[in-house]
Amino acid sequence: MRKALIPLFSVAAMAMVGCEQTGPNAPMAHTDLQNRSQSSLQQFYSHDSGLQDAVNNSAGYVIFPEVGKGAVGVGGASGIGTVYKGNQEVGSVKLQQVSVGPQIGGETYGELIVFKNEAALNRLMNNSFEFGADASAIIVKAGAAAAARVDSGVEVYILPKGGLMAGADIHGQKFHYYNNNSSDQSAQ
Repeated sequence: MRKALIPLFSVAAMAMVGCEQTGPNAPMAHTDLQNRSQSSLQQFYSHDSGLQDAVNNSAGYVIFPEVGKGAVGVGGASGIGTVYKGNQEVGSVKLQQVSVGPQIGGETYGELIVFKNEAALNRLMNNSFEFGADASAIIVKAGAAAAARVDSGVEVYILPKGGLMAGADIHGQKFHYYNNNSSDQSAQ
């Protein structure tokens, strides 16, 4: 009986995530993603003005305006974000995460990943970037930037938007980068 429920819980968890089915390749979708990304970045700055210095002094960053996460035993998360090198938009990225363990609930949040050096940013742009078991994120509030922990050249900030789940768990997040100049921008 238990083995029969696991696939059912997996489907339910992914349904709660609200996976985005369209990528940022269409002009309207791309413009919408850019606008939502910039709006979300401003929300991060309004919670902690120190984040602006972290972003300005970085090799690049990714802003996910909304990541949806859901779990009933098996969990999943997904979102699409905008990649910046300096202050220049260079592409988009799709985040996916699957987790197993005691968990239940659903939430949405913004996620800001700051790359402190070129090597870390290049790992993302070469599709060889993911968060391991020891990855951690900072919940954004005043002073969060000052308390950030740089791990492998990366700082991660989470801004809760709605729902209820415990913790800011980012381990297992995987990323797929889509270059703005590439014909492979389907992010589906």
